[in-house]
Amino acid sequence: MSDIEFLLDENVLGLDRFLENRVKYRKVGDEGCPIKEADDPTIVKFASENNLVIITKDAKMIEQCEFEKVPFVTHNDIDFAQKIVSYSKSN
Repeated sequence: MSDIEFLLDENVLGLDRFLENRVKYRKVGDEGCPIKEADDPTIVKFASENNLVIITKDAKMIEQCEFEKVPFVTHNDIDFAQKIVSYSKSN
């Protein structure tokens, strides 16, 4: 397992079932993490201070990460739609 640790934003909390035992992660709302509904600057500051990579689909959170130079991973609906179209063409 990699040393990289992630912070799941509340809009992607369902991902944890796919990540468990595969990557290190914390979730917004976990003990010691920002509470659910915390503002973006608070979450980004926490991630920065704890060397966490944020996982989010929130455009404003992405902007905040870019501004603060905090690493993030995102997946938006356009990516999802492109995968569906690609899959439909391959079968």
